[in-house]
Amino acid sequence: MKRDDTLVKKFVPCALWDFAGLQSWLNELARKGYALERWPKRSFIGRVYFRRDPAAARARYCLDPIGERIGELELRDRAANYREFGWHYVDRIGKLYAIYRCDDPDAQDLYTDPESLAWAMKKQMRCAVAEMILWVVWFVFLFRNDWPLWFRWPEEFLMNLIFRAEILIPLYGILLILALQAVSNGIGTFLGIRRTRACLRKGEWPTSKSRRYPEFVGFLLSAITVSMLVLFLVYLGTSGVLYSKTLSGPEEWNFPHVTLEETLPAEVNLRTYSDKEILHSDTFDYSLLAPEQYDVAQGGMVTLADGTRMDSRLYQESVRAASPALAQAIYRGRVTAHRHSLETYRINWEENTSTLHPNLPNAYDYTQEEKLTYPGLDGLTRFVYQYSDEMHHNVGYIGLAGDRVFVLNCDRAVNGDTALALLVQRLGEQA
Repeated sequence: MKRDDTLVKKFVPCALWDFAGLQSWLNELARKGYALERWPKRSFIGRVYFRRDPAAARARYCLDPIGERIGELELRDRAANYREFGWHYVDRIGKLYAIYRCDDPDAQDLYTDPESLAWAMKKQMRCAVAEMILWVVWFVFLFRNDWPLWFRWPEEFLMNLIFRAEILIPLYGILLILALQAVSNGIGTFLGIRRTRACLRKGEWPTSKSRRYPEFVGFLLSAITVSMLVLFLVYLGTSGVLYSKTLSGPEEWNFPHVTLEETLPAEVNLRTYSDKEILHSDTFDYSLLAPEQYDVAQGGMVTLADGTRMDSRLYQESVRAASPALAQAIYRGRVTAHRHSLETYRINWEENTSTLHPNLPNAYDYTQEEKLTYPGLDGLTRFVYQYSDEMHHNVGYIGLAGDRVFVLNCDRAVNGDTALALLVQRLGEQA
C-alpha cells in the first residue's frame, strides 16, 4: 500500500476543555499549510490527522459546542445553515464540539452560544470530578487495611515499612505517583474550566496559554508509571522476596538469643514440641533498612517438681536495623503493635464478659504495660497479660539496644526475668 506523504499526525497541545486553545491551534496550523483531515474518535493520546495543503493558509476554524439535547439531525441542519455563511463541517471532537472550516477571509465569524459553551464546560468538569472520585475510591479500597495504621498507629505503619522497605516503598511510591497524576489532572481541569466559565459569564472570549503537548505528556507519564507498576508486581511474584526463609532450628539462630531450657525452673521435665503447626514461628526475613529479622519460637510440655504439667512457650524476635535511628522507629512500632493487640484483647474481653461471664473482673486487671529502665538497654517495655481461666501470668518484653530490637514473650513456666537477664548479657557480649 502506497504511503500518503501528505498526511501528517499532530499531538494536541492543550486539554479538550480549552476550546479557545484548540481553535487557536487549528488556525495556527492552517497558516502553516496544514488542513485538518479528521479527529479520531478514540484518540486517547491526543493525536490528530492533518493534510499538507497550501490553500489551508487562508482557512479559519471554529469550534461549535454540541448542546446536551442536540441530536444528529439537528447537527446536520446546523451544518447546512453554516454553509450558507461559508462555514463547512469538517469533523467533531467526541460529543463536545463540532469543527467548522471557512476558506473565505471576508466571511463573518460564527456566533458561538455562551450557554452552549458553558454546558460543554460543565460536562467536562463533571467528567474530571468523576475521574478524581474514581481514583480516590480505588485508592481508599486498595489500602483499606492500611488506613487504621496510617492514622491511628503511624509508628506501627513505619515499622512495617522498614521491615518491607524494598517492597512497600517502591509500591507505595508508584501508586502515589499515579494518584497524584490523576488528582493533579483533575484539579487542573477543574480550575481551568472555572476560569473559562468565568470569562464566558462576563461576555469575554477566553484566552489560552501556550503549551506543549500536555495530553500526550500526561498519557506518556501515566503509561510509564503503570508499566513500572506492572513490572514491579511481576518482579515481586517471581523473585521470591515476598516469602520468608524457614529455619531448621536453633542451629540457624545467628543472633543473641536464649533457649527454652535456660529459662525454665530447676528440676523440671521438658518434652519439646517439633510440630510446626504448634510452633509456626521460625523464620528469617531481610530488608534494606532492617537486614536481619528473626522470628523464632520454642515450646513444650513442662512437668514441674510437684507434678504440675503446663504447656510453655518462648517466642523471640530479633531485628537488626541499618542504623540506631531506624531501630528506635522499630522499637516504637513494636510497642505500639503490642499495645494495639492488648486493646483488641480488652475489647473482646469486655464484649464477652458483659454477656457470657458478667462476674469476671475487668480486663485491665489482666493486661498491663510498663516502661522500665534496665542496665545495658536503651529502652525496655514490659507487657503482662493473663487469661481469665488461668492462675499464672505471661510476660512480654520489648527492648532496644543500639541498632537491635528484641521481643521476648514468656508463657507459663518460662521465667521472664531469667530470659531477659540472659539475653541482655549476650547482647552486651556481642557488642
